[in-house]
Amino acid sequence: MAEDIVDDIYEAGVVPERWPALLDRLSGIVGAEGNILFVARQQGLKYIVSEKLAHLAPIYFERGYQFRDERTRRLFELDRQGFVTELDVFTMDEWEEDPIANEFWRPAGLGWGAATHMNIPTGEQIILHAERRRETGPFGAEEVNRLDALRPHLARATLMSARLAFERASGAVTALEAIGLPAGVLDPEGRLFVANRLFDALVPAVFVDRQTRLELAAERAGPVFLMGIQAAIANQRNVPMSIPLPASDGRPPMIVHIVPVRGVARDIFSRASVVVFVTPVVVADVPTAQVIQGLFDLTPTEAKVARALGRGDTVAEIAASNNVAQPTVRNQIREIFAKTGVNRQADLVGLLRGVAGPVDLPGDSDG
Repeated sequence: MAEDIVDDIYEAGVVPERWPALLDRLSGIVGAEGNILFVARQQGLKYIVSEKLAHLAPIYFERGYQFRDERTRRLFELDRQGFVTELDVFTMDEWEEDPIANEFWRPAGLGWGAATHMNIPTGEQIILHAERRRETGPFGAEEVNRLDALRPHLARATLMSARLAFERASGAVTALEAIGLPAGVLDPEGRLFVANRLFDALVPAVFVDRQTRLELAAERAGPVFLMGIQAAIANQRNVPMSIPLPASDGRPPMIVHIVPVRGVARDIFSRASVVVFVTPVVVADVPTAQVIQGLFDLTPTEAKVARALGRGDTVAEIAASNNVAQPTVRNQIREIFAKTGVNRQADLVGLLRGVAGPVDLPGDSDG
C-alpha cells in the first residue's frame, strides 16, 4: 500500500473537492470499479461518488433503493469496526436472490461490494462503499485488509471535513457581523444551526427559532419567508428572496435576504443550505432603481416602476412616462408585489422610503 494515499486522504479532509479523486484512487488499490461515500444525518443523505459510478448513483437514489437495501441494513446490524462484504452477511444463495442486486447492480455489470460505516462526533454517519465488477469476483481478505488499514485515516479525514464545514459556516456569519449584518445559516430542513450575535439579538422579536425550522415572527411575511427558504433549499428562484419587514418596536424597517448555498461550498459534509441575513432600511428618500433591483431581485423595468411608485407616481403617470398601457403597468406591479412580499402600493412606498407605516396614495389599490 503506497504511503502517499494516506497523505491524499488527509488532503481530502481539508479540501472537500479532492474526495472524488481520492475515491478513484482507492478503487484502484482494491480492484474496485468505484466508490461511494455517503454522509447520513437526520436531515437526509448526501454522497460523493467516483467517476465510473457517477452515472449510476442518481438512479439508485431516484428509485429509493437506499430505504430498502438489505445489504446496508445487514451492514449496520453486524456493526463491525471494519469493512464488510456480502459474504459476511449473506449466504451465497441469499445474495444471488437479492432484489436490488438483480434489479440494479448486476444489470450494470457490478454486484460485489465491501463497505464500512463510521459514526463521527459531529453526529453524522459515514458509509464508504466500494463496488466491484461481477466478473472480478467478491472482495477477498487481502483487499479487505487494505481497506481496514486505511479506515482510521478515512474516519479522521471525514471528521476533519465535517469540522471544517462548520467552521466555514461560522466564519461566514462572523464576517457578516463584522460589517454590521445579522446573519444565520440554515440546514436542509430550514433549522438554524449557526448565527452571529446580531442575528441572535433578533430572536424572538423578528425571528422565531423553533426546533423544526426558523420562522419570521411577522404573521403576514411568515409564509413568504418559508416559501423562500424552501425554494432556496431546492435551488429554485421563483419566489421572493428578499422580504421587507416594516418598522416595529423602535427598530427601523429591514429586509430579510435568503441566499442559497451552491457549488463547491455545498459539499456533502456541510449542513449549510441557506444563509439568511438582514439589512436595515435607513434611507430618507427612495433609493435608485439599481439599488431596488438588487434588493428584491427585480427586473430593470420592474425596478423602474417600483421607484416611480415610491416617488408617489400614479399608474397612469407611470404608463405615460414609459409609453405603455396601464394594464401593463398593473401587471408589472403585481410582479413587484410578489417579489417584495407586500400587497399594497402604500406598503411598498413605506418600505422604499424607510417609514414605519403605510401612506396614502392617489388611486392606491391592492393591485
